[in-house]
Amino acid sequence: MTERGDGGWQTWGNQGGTPGGWQQGPPPQRPGWDGREPTQQFGAVPGPPPQAPPQGAWNPAQGPAPWAPQPPRRSRRTPLLVGGAALLVLLLVGGGLFFLLRGDDLSYAGRAVAEPQQVVDDGEAALDAYVSERGGASSDDTGCWFRFLSPDTSDVQDDLVCGPVLFVDGDPSATYLEFPLTPSGGRGDVVFEVAAEPTSPEPQPLADRELLTRPDGATPPDGAGDLTAPEPRAADPGFTADGPFDDVQLEAPEGPATLSGASARVTVTGLASTDRIGTGDDARRPADGEVFRVFGYTLDRGEGYGDDAPLLSYRVDGGDEVPVDPSLVTPGASVEGLLSVPEDADVQLVVVDGEDTQTLSLVDGSPGPDNLVVTTRENRTADPVAAQQIPGVISAPGRVTTPFTFTVTIQSASLSWYAGTNVTARPSGPDRAFLVIDSDLVADTFSAGEGPPAYFSLTLPDGTVIPSQDIVDDPALVATAFDVPADFTEGTVTFGGVFTYPDGATVDFQPGTLSFPVTVPAG
Repeated sequence: MTERGDGGWQTWGNQGGTPGGWQQGPPPQRPGWDGREPTQQFGAVPGPPPQAPPQGAWNPAQGPAPWAPQPPRRSRRTPLLVGGAALLVLLLVGGGLFFLLRGDDLSYAGRAVAEPQQVVDDGEAALDAYVSERGGASSDDTGCWFRFLSPDTSDVQDDLVCGPVLFVDGDPSATYLEFPLTPSGGRGDVVFEVAAEPTSPEPQPLADRELLTRPDGATPPDGAGDLTAPEPRAADPGFTADGPFDDVQLEAPEGPATLSGASARVTVTGLASTDRIGTGDDARRPADGEVFRVFGYTLDRGEGYGDDAPLLSYRVDGGDEVPVDPSLVTPGASVEGLLSVPEDADVQLVVVDGEDTQTLSLVDGSPGPDNLVVTTRENRTADPVAAQQIPGVISAPGRVTTPFTFTVTIQSASLSWYAGTNVTARPSGPDRAFLVIDSDLVADTFSAGEGPPAYFSLTLPDGTVIPSQDIVDDPALVATAFDVPADFTEGTVTFGGVFTYPDGATVDFQPGTLSFPVTVPAG
């Protein structure tokens, strides 16, 4: 059968003798090779003269044969057919399958897209590298799709929609990234170059699903599928970082947790142990088999007279030390730090300050065994001591021996490790201290100045007698001190004896003595 020019169907050949149809006869002739015309015309049939064709049949005199191309004629059924096709398209769009009607051809600004599958492959390679770099998660359903500009065009936008993927702390309802496409210039087919990173690092919910397409016809999965947000990346063993760490709650340690040296005083203010820090890409978990030790400490000026900044470091189980950034070590600074260490490891803050090296535990804040104990005491000044009088005589070569009544005053007594700018002497151990006294002798109406150390001794409650010592090297100066336990609270200072001054004068208080009780509050 063949189509009629008027849109109906015309029988080809004799079908039951329909009037006006083709009759049986010899085949039509065509011009011979000798150039002569055939004796019969093409399509002529021997027999009686042709009759006028019935109404509606083809008449050779009216024009070309029925199978020749004819101008289309509208049928009264055409609107119904077009309407049905439109309904089908709407149904397909509503079902998210509209892109199937476009075929495999994609365009950009009216130009065909060259090798669209290669563009998708390049996008998925960029996506894989990006997700791996950020420690994200993807699945077998993860891929990239072109996106049409609108439902009624084959032109695509200048990016690929890729997903689903999830990153640390990611939202399962927002799992798609957009990778920009850079089109080639010229008038030929468009060659796309895929960017190495997405437009935004934050995944977005999938929108306009019906506009997404790719050459293999695959469609994006619903939501995140079976994806779950990955755990934070593990830190390297011994990992260290500087805070602050806003998501970690530090607790103040028990005890003093303080050390003090010539230049600096360091106090541990907070401690914590955690299995995670940070959020998103910045989040970290400890190395396998380790925990995060998080700590905070403050720095202030020490009680000595050093001018050089101390050197700080972190030490784990007595091993190698991790230096603290010197820019953090300034008076008044507050520092937060973190170490990834074995859970049972001993972690210390090491402070090298002049000639002294001290430590504080970053597990519980306790001071190290070699720390200067007295520098952590809050109470180091003795209660006032009342003045007392004692008779004595002064003699000198060529002079008359003269008796006087002397008033002896202990103006102050205090515990210290660093006794003064011109004092280089130190107590005998870190658990000891100098009890330094400032005394004054007044003979009747004139002052004899500081009492020489030879006149003084100290008796502890257990009966131990501690001799005095002059802790100043300069012979023109006097500083009387006693080497006592760092936790000293009470003792008795005894005054008496004989002493010859550098000018040859001798002051003798024998046989009398004076006793001065000295008390320093504990703590």
